[in-house]
Amino acid sequence: MQLSRAQKIGLFFIIPLLAYFLIFFIYPLYLLFSYAFTGNGGLTLANFAKMASDPLLRVSLINTFYYYAGSAALQFGIGFLLAVVLNAYSGRLKGFFKGALFVPLTVSPVVIGLMWIIIFNPTYGPVDYILKALGIAKYSINWLGSTNLAMPTIIIANGWEYIPFVFLIIFAGLQTIPKQLYEAAEVDGMSHFQTFRYITLPLIRPIMLVAFLLNSIGILQGFALVYEVTSGGPGYSTYILSYYIYQVGFSFFNFRYAAALSILFLIIVGVFVFLVLKFTSVEKYLGLSDHEQV
Repeated sequence: MQLSRAQKIGLFFIIPLLAYFLIFFIYPLYLLFSYAFTGNGGLTLANFAKMASDPLLRVSLINTFYYYAGSAALQFGIGFLLAVVLNAYSGRLKGFFKGALFVPLTVSPVVIGLMWIIIFNPTYGPVDYILKALGIAKYSINWLGSTNLAMPTIIIANGWEYIPFVFLIIFAGLQTIPKQLYEAAEVDGMSHFQTFRYITLPLIRPIMLVAFLLNSIGILQGFALVYEVTSGGPGYSTYILSYYIYQVGFSFFNFRYAAALSILFLIIVGVFVFLVLKFTSVEKYLGLSDHEQV
Protein backbone atom coordinates (compact mmCIF):
# COMPACT_ATOMS: atom_id res chain seq x y z
CA MET A 1 0.00 0.00 0.00
CA GLN A 2 1.38 3.37 -1.05
CA LEU A 3 1.56 5.91 1.76
CA SER A 4 0.74 9.53 1.15
CA ARG A 5 3.21 12.28 1.99
CA ALA A 6 1.21 13.29 5.07
CA GLN A 7 1.15 9.67 6.28
CA LYS A 8 4.91 9.35 5.79
CA ILE A 9 5.50 12.53 7.80
CA GLY A 10 3.19 11.28 10.55
CA LEU A 11 4.97 7.91 10.61
CA PHE A 12 8.35 9.69 10.81
CA PHE A 13 7.27 11.55 13.95
CA ILE A 14 5.53 8.62 15.64
CA ILE A 15 8.35 6.07 15.25
CA PRO A 16 10.59 7.67 17.96
CA LEU A 17 7.66 7.79 20.37
CA LEU A 18 6.75 4.18 19.62
CA ALA A 19 10.38 3.10 20.08
CA TYR A 20 10.57 4.92 23.41
CA PHE A 21 7.32 3.24 24.54
CA LEU A 22 8.56 -0.21 23.57
CA ILE A 23 12.05 0.15 25.06
CA PHE A 24 11.24 1.96 28.31
CA PHE A 25 7.73 0.63 29.08
CA ILE A 26 6.82 -2.61 27.33
CA TYR A 27 10.25 -4.26 27.57
CA PRO A 28 10.71 -3.52 31.32
CA LEU A 29 7.21 -4.88 31.97
CA TYR A 30 8.06 -8.01 30.01
CA LEU A 31 11.23 -8.50 32.07
CA LEU A 32 9.31 -7.85 35.29
CA PHE A 33 6.71 -10.55 34.62
CA SER A 34 9.33 -12.87 33.16
CA TYR A 35 11.43 -12.73 36.32
CA ALA A 36 8.42 -12.96 38.64
CA PHE A 37 6.85 -16.04 37.06
CA THR A 38 9.97 -18.06 36.28
CA GLY A 39 12.48 -20.00 38.32
CA ASN A 40 14.71 -23.04 37.88
CA GLY A 41 14.13 -22.98 34.13
CA GLY A 42 10.31 -22.98 34.06
CA LEU A 43 7.11 -21.20 35.00
CA THR A 44 6.38 -21.10 38.71
CA LEU A 45 4.39 -19.29 41.38
CA ALA A 46 7.03 -19.93 44.02
CA ASN A 47 8.06 -16.28 44.11
CA PHE A 48 4.53 -15.30 45.08
CA ALA A 49 4.04 -18.21 47.48
CA LYS A 50 7.12 -17.01 49.37
CA MET A 51 5.29 -13.82 50.33
CA ALA A 52 2.99 -15.71 52.73
CA SER A 53 5.92 -16.66 54.96
CA ASP A 54 7.98 -13.48 54.61
CA PRO A 55 8.05 -11.60 57.94
CA LEU A 56 9.86 -8.60 56.42
CA LEU A 57 7.09 -8.22 53.85
CA ARG A 58 4.49 -8.03 56.62
CA VAL A 59 6.58 -5.45 58.45
CA SER A 60 7.06 -3.37 55.28
CA LEU A 61 3.33 -3.47 54.48
CA ILE A 62 2.41 -2.28 57.99
CA ASN A 63 5.05 0.45 57.81
CA THR A 64 3.83 1.47 54.35
CA PHE A 65 0.28 1.89 55.68
CA TYR A 66 1.58 3.92 58.64
CA TYR A 67 3.77 6.03 56.35
CA TYR A 68 0.94 6.62 53.87
CA ALA A 69 -1.71 7.51 56.48
CA GLY A 70 0.54 9.99 58.27
CA SER A 71 1.93 11.55 55.09
CA ALA A 72 -1.46 11.86 53.37
CA ALA A 73 -3.07 13.50 56.41
CA LEU A 74 -0.16 15.92 56.88
CA GLN A 75 0.41 16.83 53.24
CA PHE A 76 -3.18 17.12 52.10
CA GLY A 77 -4.39 18.82 55.28
CA ILE A 78 -1.68 21.49 55.41
CA GLY A 79 -1.52 21.89 51.61
CA PHE A 80 -5.27 22.47 51.46
CA LEU A 81 -5.21 24.90 54.39
CA LEU A 82 -2.34 26.92 52.90
CA ALA A 83 -4.10 27.14 49.54
CA VAL A 84 -7.32 28.43 51.12
CA VAL A 85 -5.54 30.95 53.36
CA LEU A 86 -3.25 32.29 50.63
CA ASN A 87 -6.14 32.52 48.17
CA ALA A 88 -8.03 34.73 50.64
CA TYR A 89 -4.94 36.79 51.50
CA SER A 90 -4.48 39.90 49.37
CA GLY A 91 -1.53 41.59 51.09
CA ARG A 92 1.76 42.67 49.54
CA LEU A 93 3.56 39.53 50.67
CA LYS A 94 1.31 37.16 48.73
CA GLY A 95 3.84 36.77 45.92
CA PHE A 96 6.63 36.12 48.42
CA PHE A 97 4.67 33.39 50.19
CA LYS A 98 3.81 31.68 46.90
CA GLY A 99 7.43 31.75 45.82
CA ALA A 100 8.60 30.38 49.18
CA LEU A 101 6.16 27.49 48.93
CA PHE A 102 7.51 26.51 45.51
CA VAL A 103 11.10 26.16 46.78
CA PRO A 104 10.84 22.52 48.03
CA LEU A 105 9.62 21.41 44.60
CA THR A 106 12.86 22.64 43.03
CA VAL A 107 15.23 20.87 45.42
CA SER A 108 16.73 17.47 44.66
CA PRO A 109 15.49 14.60 46.90
CA VAL A 110 19.12 13.83 47.77
CA VAL A 111 19.67 17.40 49.00
CA ILE A 112 16.40 17.26 50.94
CA GLY A 113 17.51 14.04 52.63
CA LEU A 114 20.86 15.52 53.67
CA MET A 115 19.14 18.68 54.88
CA TRP A 116 16.81 16.76 57.20
CA ILE A 117 19.64 14.60 58.50
CA ILE A 118 21.34 17.84 59.61
CA ILE A 119 18.13 19.38 60.96
CA PHE A 120 17.36 16.38 63.19
CA ASN A 121 20.95 15.68 64.22
CA PRO A 122 20.94 15.26 68.03
CA THR A 123 24.35 16.92 68.44
CA TYR A 124 24.22 20.08 66.30
CA GLY A 125 20.76 20.03 64.72
CA PRO A 126 18.58 23.15 65.08
CA VAL A 127 15.52 21.16 66.26
CA ASP A 128 17.22 19.90 69.42
CA TYR A 129 18.85 23.29 70.00
CA ILE A 130 15.48 25.10 69.87
CA LEU A 131 13.77 22.53 72.12
CA LYS A 132 16.54 22.88 74.71
CA ALA A 133 16.50 26.68 74.50
CA LEU A 134 12.74 26.71 75.14
CA GLY A 135 13.10 24.27 78.03
CA ILE A 136 10.95 21.64 76.31
CA ALA A 137 13.74 19.06 76.24
CA LYS A 138 16.62 18.65 78.69
CA TYR A 139 18.54 16.08 76.69
CA SER A 140 19.25 15.49 73.01
CA ILE A 141 16.64 13.45 71.14
CA ASN A 142 17.84 10.86 68.66
CA TRP A 143 15.05 11.47 66.15
CA LEU A 144 16.35 9.22 63.38
CA GLY A 145 17.84 6.62 65.72
CA SER A 146 14.68 5.87 67.68
CA THR A 147 12.32 3.14 66.54
CA ASN A 148 9.38 5.22 67.79
CA LEU A 149 10.44 8.57 66.32
CA ALA A 150 12.10 7.63 63.03
CA MET A 151 8.88 7.14 61.05
CA PRO A 152 7.18 10.35 62.28
CA THR A 153 10.40 12.21 61.46
CA ILE A 154 10.41 10.80 57.92
CA ILE A 155 6.74 11.75 57.55
CA ILE A 156 7.52 15.34 58.56
CA ALA A 157 10.46 15.53 56.16
CA ASN A 158 8.39 14.11 53.32
CA GLY A 159 5.62 16.56 54.15
CA TRP A 160 7.95 19.54 53.74
CA GLU A 161 8.83 18.24 50.27
CA TYR A 162 5.32 17.55 48.95
CA ILE A 163 2.96 19.90 50.79
CA PRO A 164 3.73 22.52 48.07
CA PHE A 165 2.58 20.01 45.42
CA VAL A 166 -0.88 19.75 47.01
CA PHE A 167 -0.93 23.49 47.61
CA LEU A 168 -0.14 24.24 43.96
CA ILE A 169 -2.95 22.09 42.55
CA ILE A 170 -5.64 23.29 44.97
CA PHE A 171 -4.54 26.93 44.79
CA ALA A 172 -4.80 26.79 40.98
CA GLY A 173 -8.31 25.37 41.35
CA LEU A 174 -9.33 28.16 43.73
CA GLN A 175 -8.13 30.74 41.23
CA THR A 176 -10.61 29.46 38.63
CA ILE A 177 -13.70 30.19 40.77
CA PRO A 178 -15.50 33.26 39.36
CA LYS A 179 -15.38 36.26 41.71
CA GLN A 180 -18.98 37.04 40.82
CA LEU A 181 -20.13 34.04 42.86
CA TYR A 182 -18.51 35.42 46.00
CA GLU A 183 -19.96 38.86 45.33
CA ALA A 184 -23.44 37.37 44.93
CA ALA A 185 -23.00 35.39 48.15
CA GLU A 186 -22.01 38.57 50.00
CA VAL A 187 -25.08 40.36 48.68
CA ASP A 188 -27.26 37.46 49.85
CA GLY A 189 -25.80 37.79 53.33
CA MET A 190 -23.94 34.48 53.43
CA SER A 191 -21.24 34.12 56.06
CA HIS A 192 -17.65 33.21 55.18
CA PHE A 193 -18.24 29.66 56.39
CA GLN A 194 -21.40 29.30 54.30
CA THR A 195 -19.62 30.69 51.25
CA PHE A 196 -16.80 28.24 51.72
CA ARG A 197 -19.12 25.29 52.28
CA TYR A 198 -21.68 25.91 49.54
CA ILE A 199 -19.57 27.61 46.85
CA THR A 200 -15.86 26.95 47.28
CA LEU A 201 -15.86 23.29 48.30
CA PRO A 202 -18.29 22.01 45.63
CA LEU A 203 -16.44 23.84 42.86
CA ILE A 204 -12.96 22.63 43.81
CA ARG A 205 -14.01 19.08 44.73
CA PRO A 206 -12.71 17.63 41.43
CA ILE A 207 -9.37 19.42 41.90
CA MET A 208 -9.13 18.16 45.47
CA LEU A 209 -9.70 14.58 44.34
CA VAL A 210 -7.04 14.86 41.64
CA ALA A 211 -4.58 16.36 44.14
CA PHE A 212 -5.34 13.60 46.64
CA LEU A 213 -4.90 10.85 44.05
CA LEU A 214 -1.63 12.16 42.60
CA ASN A 215 -0.24 12.91 46.04
CA SER A 216 -1.18 9.44 47.30
CA ILE A 217 0.62 7.73 44.43
CA GLY A 218 3.73 9.80 45.16
CA ILE A 219 3.58 8.88 48.86
CA LEU A 220 3.25 5.16 48.13
CA GLN A 221 6.42 5.29 46.05
CA GLY A 222 8.33 7.00 48.89
CA PHE A 223 11.73 5.41 48.29
CA ALA A 224 14.26 8.24 47.95
CA LEU A 225 13.82 9.86 51.37
CA VAL A 226 13.85 6.58 53.30
CA TYR A 227 16.94 5.42 51.41
CA GLU A 228 18.76 8.70 52.00
CA VAL A 229 17.81 9.43 55.61
CA THR A 230 17.30 6.15 57.49
CA SER A 231 18.05 3.25 55.09
CA GLY A 232 15.04 1.48 56.55
CA GLY A 233 16.26 1.76 60.14
CA PRO A 234 16.65 1.81 62.97
CA GLY A 235 16.00 -1.90 62.79
CA TYR A 236 13.09 -2.24 60.39
CA SER A 237 11.07 0.69 61.72
CA THR A 238 11.07 2.61 58.40
CA TYR A 239 11.09 -0.36 56.03
CA ILE A 240 8.38 0.50 53.54
CA LEU A 241 7.46 -1.68 50.57
CA SER A 242 9.32 0.29 47.90
CA TYR A 243 12.51 0.25 49.98
CA TYR A 244 12.13 -3.46 50.74
CA ILE A 245 11.84 -4.21 47.02
CA TYR A 246 15.10 -2.35 46.47
CA GLN A 247 16.79 -4.28 49.25
CA VAL A 248 15.63 -7.65 47.93
CA GLY A 249 16.81 -6.83 44.42
CA PHE A 250 20.03 -4.93 44.94
CA SER A 251 21.25 -6.00 48.39
CA PHE A 252 20.08 -9.64 48.49
CA PHE A 253 20.31 -10.00 44.66
CA ASN A 254 17.07 -11.99 44.55
CA PHE A 255 15.76 -10.38 41.39
CA ARG A 256 12.94 -12.88 40.84
CA TYR A 257 11.43 -12.30 44.26
CA ALA A 258 11.95 -8.54 43.87
CA ALA A 259 10.01 -8.71 40.59
CA ALA A 260 7.16 -10.54 42.34
CA LEU A 261 7.13 -7.90 45.09
CA SER A 262 7.05 -5.19 42.41
CA ILE A 263 3.95 -6.78 40.90
CA LEU A 264 2.39 -6.83 44.37
CA PHE A 265 3.22 -3.13 44.65
CA LEU A 266 1.59 -2.44 41.26
CA ILE A 267 -1.52 -4.34 42.37
CA ILE A 268 -1.75 -2.36 45.61
CA VAL A 269 -1.45 0.97 43.78
CA GLY A 270 -3.89 -0.17 41.08
CA VAL A 271 -6.49 -1.27 43.64
CA PHE A 272 -6.06 1.98 45.55
CA VAL A 273 -6.56 4.08 42.40
CA PHE A 274 -9.61 1.98 41.43
CA LEU A 275 -11.21 2.45 44.85
CA VAL A 276 -10.60 6.20 44.78
CA LEU A 277 -12.17 6.46 41.32
CA LYS A 278 -15.02 4.16 42.33
CA PHE A 279 -16.07 5.84 45.56
CA THR A 280 -15.40 9.47 44.65
CA SER A 281 -16.76 9.41 41.06
CA VAL A 282 -13.88 11.69 40.07
CA GLU A 283 -14.06 10.39 36.49
CA LYS A 284 -17.40 12.19 36.08
CA TYR A 285 -15.82 15.52 36.92
CA LEU A 286 -12.88 14.89 34.63
CA GLY A 287 -15.08 13.87 31.70
CA LEU A 288 -13.76 10.30 31.73
CA SER A 289 -17.13 8.64 32.32
CA ASP A 290 -19.60 7.67 29.63
CA HIS A 291 -22.48 8.32 32.04
CA GLU A 292 -23.91 11.78 32.35
CA GLN A 293 -23.44 13.48 35.64
CA VAL A 294 -26.70 13.76 37.57
